[in-house]
Amino acid sequence: MRIIRSFLVMACLVLVSYSVFAANYCLNCFDQIDENEKYCVVCKTKFSVDELKTQEEQLIHAVTVSRGNYQKALNELKQYYQNAGNQLRLQKARRELDELEKVPQPLYTDEGLGNVRVGVKSRDIEDANILFKDALMYKKAFSKENRVIAIKRLEKLIQEYPESDKVGDAAFEIAEIYASGYFSDYESAARYYMKSYQLNPVIKQPALLRAAEMYDKMLADPNKAKVIYKQAALYSPDAKWRRKAQNRLSALEQEAGGK
Repeated sequence: MRIIRSFLVMACLVLVSYSVFAANYCLNCFDQIDENEKYCVVCKTKFSVDELKTQEEQLIHAVTVSRGNYQKALNELKQYYQNAGNQLRLQKARRELDELEKVPQPLYTDEGLGNVRVGVKSRDIEDANILFKDALMYKKAFSKENRVIAIKRLEKLIQEYPESDKVGDAAFEIAEIYASGYFSDYESAARYYMKSYQLNPVIKQPALLRAAEMYDKMLADPNKAKVIYKQAALYSPDAKWRRKAQNRLSALEQEAGGK
């Protein structure tokens, strides 16, 4: 836990360094742009003021980059000690990496979700299938720690095998874990349900409907729920999910109209 606390302190320092400047960041290279400018002098890209990153997006981007850099640096340190034959420090680096594997990394906004994938031909990838089956075994285990390992396995599948036919299912399973009583993190669950649909718009699970239900029933955010119910009513691949979404959307609109 001391290791994890150290990482959180490092992340906080990064966030502070991002927030002390009254500035925007380039959408293309994320170099700092003065708040009155519309032009990035680093990559020479022009953006309108509306296209510049909001403060929340800047902070979330800082966290995302810090996560990746932290893990990459630890892996490089581990490899260095392995090559140098320093077994004592190699074990330390391995322990820190093991602890990092036990920390879930939830989504704070839609950053990294992208648009719905169309025209992408997914395929059966054996290594991705092994990761998926392994993650499901951890998901069934009766401990929060094993559920976190399942999340990490599924995230690895999505990141390393984007062409796998299991990416949508992997995101859906992550959402199910976050929605369970082990976490009760309904916002993260909703975002991963959305992500599962975006990765596979013909997914065989009610991804959009479940995302809407998270905001509707668990987060008490009817406005956001209505937006997603509308999407579910239009785009869910199963007719019964579309009907259910439309019925709940109509009920919410009637409730709003009666107030």
